[in-house]
Amino acid sequence: MLRILRGVGWALLGLVVLVVLLWSLSRLWPLPAAQREQVRWLEDVHPAPGKNGFALLWTLPFDGLDPAQREAALAVDVRRWQAGPAPGMADSALAATHPAVALDPRGKCGPAAGDCLAKVRADLQGFSAAHASHLQLHARLDSLADVDNVDTPFVPSGTAWLMPLPNYALLMDGTGAHALAYVQGDIAGALAGSCRSVQMGRRLMRGGNTLIDSMIGAAVVRTHVQLLAAMLAELPADQVLPAACERALQPMDADGQSLCRAMQGEFAISKAAIDASLQQAGTVLMLDREHTLGRIALNLGWACDPATTGRLAADMPVVVGSVGRWDVGCLSNMIGCVLSDIAAPAYQDYAARSQDAAAWLRLLGAQRWLRQQADAPEQALQRLPAHWRSPSRTPVLSADGKHLQVPRRARDMPAGAAPLLSVPL
Repeated sequence: MLRILRGVGWALLGLVVLVVLLWSLSRLWPLPAAQREQVRWLEDVHPAPGKNGFALLWTLPFDGLDPAQREAALAVDVRRWQAGPAPGMADSALAATHPAVALDPRGKCGPAAGDCLAKVRADLQGFSAAHASHLQLHARLDSLADVDNVDTPFVPSGTAWLMPLPNYALLMDGTGAHALAYVQGDIAGALAGSCRSVQMGRRLMRGGNTLIDSMIGAAVVRTHVQLLAAMLAELPADQVLPAACERALQPMDADGQSLCRAMQGEFAISKAAIDASLQQAGTVLMLDREHTLGRIALNLGWACDPATTGRLAADMPVVVGSVGRWDVGCLSNMIGCVLSDIAAPAYQDYAARSQDAAAWLRLLGAQRWLRQQADAPEQALQRLPAHWRSPSRTPVLSADGKHLQVPRRARDMPAGAAPLLSVPL
């Protein structure tokens, strides 16, 4: 009996030694060169140049504040956040003393802005009432078109609240307001306002340091391009656009579509979450910081890969990285390997939304150019200037000849969204 117990003891000891050796081998397993390079790309964060408009974006719901007061309010909220993230800190402390602008659903056009003019005409009184008290909000939205970036000063906490976010829903209020102005006869104001909103969306896309900034920016571009296309289709073909449209409607280059800064922000959030998790007792045995960040970098690093810039410039589908499989490092990093696999499938669509925003701008430019040609659209399209098409997406006429279309690249659009980007002729 003693010999049996001794044998069992030695077997258990051997098993423990084997587990320790495997765990140590896993923990010491070197990070592949590709992962190290992608980590370097994602950590190579540079401050965005120019004017930071985050204070305006953060305090967007509040009327009656000058720029200095908005900066001061943001500084107070940043200090509150640094003192210790807690529930209820998602909004500015201004909410306790200043009434916030409330959106009225009667004045909302929704993501499919192509039918916004019809909605306004069907309920002109409701739209007018909904936007009557939003003049100051609309002025602030217009001012956001002039900022260079909207970098958030809130440092990710790694807690369940991650970081405070602005009230992005307010950014869409301009769509209904511009459509209302058009229906009421202010053609120049409606066109200029829509172009300024496109410019604001482009600022968010390239000047934010979170993924949600870029995605909201792309949505702002999409909705206002659709509205512009609907308005222009009703106006004379030689309609002169306001000066505000000159820059806003230029084709979007690869830098304007890039998600590199956005993914660097996502990487910083992941870092904070990992560091917070490592403070929990026992987690360190199943969570390795270096290997987890390396795997997460495989999900995000493609956005900063120089090869991606070329694909964006050519409007080719972006090659999105993914961890794909478990490796030796997962033996001592099971938590990290599970976490790094969770969001990977979504990034393809994030890249596609950014590219579709650029395609919307090209499509609007093609619409304007085509309507000014003397010959039939079928013949004129053969001469479409190169900057209004891409090697992979050249606009074509719809079957009834009334719309100009290119394929949609994003697959995760709202239910009922058409597989084509389309503007009326």
